[in-house]
Amino acid sequence: MAKVKQFKKTLIVFSVLFALYSLTLLYPFVWMVFNSFKTKANFLYHPMSFGGPWNPRNYIDVFSQENFNLPTMFLNSIVLVAGQTIAGIFVSCCTAYVVARYKFVGKNVIYFLSIAVMLIPTTGSLVALYPFMNDTQLIDTYYGMIILSAGGFGFNFLIIYGFFKNISSAYSEAAAIDGAGHFRIFLKIMLPQCMPVLVALSVVAAIGIWNDYYNQLLFFSGHPTVAVGIQTLSEDIVEIGKDYPLFFAAVIVTTLPVIILYAAFQKKIVENTTVGGLKG
Repeated sequence: MAKVKQFKKTLIVFSVLFALYSLTLLYPFVWMVFNSFKTKANFLYHPMSFGGPWNPRNYIDVFSQENFNLPTMFLNSIVLVAGQTIAGIFVSCCTAYVVARYKFVGKNVIYFLSIAVMLIPTTGSLVALYPFMNDTQLIDTYYGMIILSAGGFGFNFLIIYGFFKNISSAYSEAAAIDGAGHFRIFLKIMLPQCMPVLVALSVVAAIGIWNDYYNQLLFFSGHPTVAVGIQTLSEDIVEIGKDYPLFFAAVIVTTLPVIILYAAFQKKIVENTTVGGLKG
């Protein structure tokens, strides 16, 4: 009983700490939502107040700003999110499946290289990556950005590798007896069993691509995206016009797709996914 009471006390303490921590994350967002409805003058005089007067036109005016074509930015970002997410996850699946399920010379080397890639800073590879993208005329193109995300290694590779490694070989052996080839076993038998983790990784990747300011500014500057557009708007509105409520409205509008996506797949991301069927 003493251990149970001690555990309950510890649980209460951690619950309070995490509740306070969650408030520190929620408060700035709630503050920004309230201030996005304020007038410019009201915000400058009462920045910490949650009262009015309100100015809902901020959410209308944000669509008519110069150098901030929101529909075009949304379209470019959505295309990049769809293309880069699908390409990145699929290539990682192919690489992880081969390394996890087949025996060949250099298999362990490839696995350790996948870890080494994660240790190299992005700026460390920029010296070779930018000239390559420029010489192959992939800069400022949709397919160039998609190819850039189809590396096959990194975090996605490690997670998918672990799932493929834990799937029983009975599945592939039974399919092979029935006459299925390597590609059919991969696409029809093995890949569907990893679908829960693929959905979770896809959502995380999509959110990262939506907010990817660095690569989009460097390799996709000719096409305005949401991540780059917010920076441009902050320079035009905040630094020059001091219209913070309008900028807050733009941030919320561009953040809504990410919030909706995360809310829709929240359980898939946080739940512990397991491979069904037999355990190898």
